[in-house]
Order: sequence, then C-alpha cells, then structure tokens
Amino acid sequence: MSSTAGKLDICNMALGFIGSRGIASLTENTPEAVQCGLFWDRARRAALEDYPWNFATRRARLAEKPLPEAWAGEWRHCYALPDLCLRALRVGRGGPFRLRGDGQGAFILSDEGQAWLEGVFDTPDVSLWSELFVMAMARRLACLIAIPLLKNNPGKLQELEQLYRMALPKATGQDAAEGREAPNRDAWLQARRAW
Repeated sequence: MSSTAGKLDICNMALGFIGSRGIASLTENTPEAVQCGLFWDRARRAALEDYPWNFATRRARLAEKPLPEAWAGEWRHCYALPDLCLRALRVGRGGPFRLRGDGQGAFILSDEGQAWLEGVFDTPDVSLWSELFVMAMARRLACLIAIPLLKNNPGKLQELEQLYRMALPKATGQDAAEGREAPNRDAWLQARRAW
C-alpha cells in the first residue's frame, strides 16, 4: 500500500517528533527547512538500508566487468553494482557473493555467470512508500536533524533513536506479510507429480 504523504509532510512529522516548529516550504530560509533539506537524502537511504522493503526491492541484470587479478583465485565473475543499489540481497540463485570496492566504485564478486541481483534500491518517489515506512522515515529524519536544531539535548536524541527502533518491527512485519514466496520447485517433486 502506498502512502499519500509528501516530502513536506514527512519533514513536518520529523520536526514534530523533536518538538520544533513546522515549515510551510522546503525552500524557506529557516533552520528547520535547511536541516530537513540537508539530511533528507541521507535519512531516506539509511532507512531504506535497514530492511528489504517490498517497494524498494528490485531485480537487475548485472553487467559483467573484468575480474580483478587479486580475486581471480577465489571468484569466477565480477559485476558492477547497479546504480542506486543500496544493499545487495541475493545474486543469481542465491549462491555466495561478496561486495567490494576499488577506485572506480563498488563491484560484486560471484561464481555465477550472467547473474541477476536482487537488492534494495534508492526510491526517492515518496508516493511509492508504505504508510508505516513513512512513519519510520520521519523518525529517522528526526534523529538526524535533532542534533543541529536542539544543540545540547542528548536525552531527546536518545528518545528519538528509541522511537525509530520501536517503529521498525511493526513496519517491517507488515511489509513482510505482503505477498508470498513462490513454492520451491524441486525437480524430483515435479517429476513425481507427472505420474
């Protein structure tokens, strides 16, 4: 289920959690709007990385690249990490893989050829977010903007971090309940059903 909240609504929820005044626009020249603008992208990506949310989980064909010599004895294939991928969950049929990096960016090492990646991708479109993720995101944003806006109130920051941690189980539980895994198609069982 997608949310009807917008970016401004979520920022105002976050400001409400810290006890600060709301904003009418993200472009206004107030400390609240400036801090929401500074931390919005980081809060979103961090909240998305915390769980494989259904709305942010996608599959992408991996683009093979030359296997770095340092890994040639351990892995057979090297793939570029797709743009906007925040967290790799599974490569190919679920075999082992490693996410590594070099001067040119992140890459995935795997033994599977022509592989697909299932991962959590950055999803900036707020209209795709679930309502419970919106609430979790507002709490995550509140944690980040509380320090510059409240300055000397470490107790409030701890309270906000606890609110965020408390919001996750309900949000992730509902997200996990949406949909069902495909049944395991064991070749032996499939053959037995044909009789």
